[in-house]
Amino acid sequence: MGVEHAKGSDAADLKEFWQVGQPDPPINGDPVHFPTNNAVEELPIFQDTAVGAFRALEKLGQTVLKAIAIHLEVDENYFQDWVSGGNSILRAIHYPPITSEPSSAVRAGQHEDINLITLLVGASTAGLEVLRHDQTWTPVTALPEHIVVNVGDMLQRLTNHRLKSTTHRVVNPPKSEWKNPRFSMPFFCHPRPDMKLDAMPHLIGAGESPKEGPIRAGEYLEQRLKEIGLA
Repeated sequence: MGVEHAKGSDAADLKEFWQVGQPDPPINGDPVHFPTNNAVEELPIFQDTAVGAFRALEKLGQTVLKAIAIHLEVDENYFQDWVSGGNSILRAIHYPPITSEPSSAVRAGQHEDINLITLLVGASTAGLEVLRHDQTWTPVTALPEHIVVNVGDMLQRLTNHRLKSTTHRVVNPPKSEWKNPRFSMPFFCHPRPDMKLDAMPHLIGAGESPKEGPIRAGEYLEQRLKEIGLA
């Protein structure tokens, strides 16, 4: 609790989380980007369930990225080799009940995700809001049969901002619901650390420069984790 915060903010998010990393890392994967997952010895079925969910969401992420690749007019398998075995993260988040007047109206400050895309299954309660182009916030709730897809900063860089990173936050519930915790489970789809995030050449206008400089995914991830207090 109180460790992670939004980029550019000193206010800690009101959450704690358990992460599951890549269970099938590449043979040459380094331990910095592919640390070993911690086993939950007290509940053996937990690990099998978490790894199963990871693999299913990683496969779904690859399917979504195929569709995105077609939309971007590149080969539909553009992302496949980079995302398969990438250092994606499955994160189970717990926002505990609010027991006293919070200093902020949000449980998680407004931010954009670091990765390529984020897959969000339905949370236990409402609270997620997305910033629209007209600078207004709109609530988003994934129903049981739905998965919400957010664009992340890595995909924004690759597409030279053709696809915009989704700005979102989690707001506190009405006071009558403070006693209720909130659980959510995003899957952050990351490529392998050596993938270049340089803007795709065909998405750079004639006579224009890329909106952001070249960088590899691993370096960018480390830089961003420092900015939000996780490294």
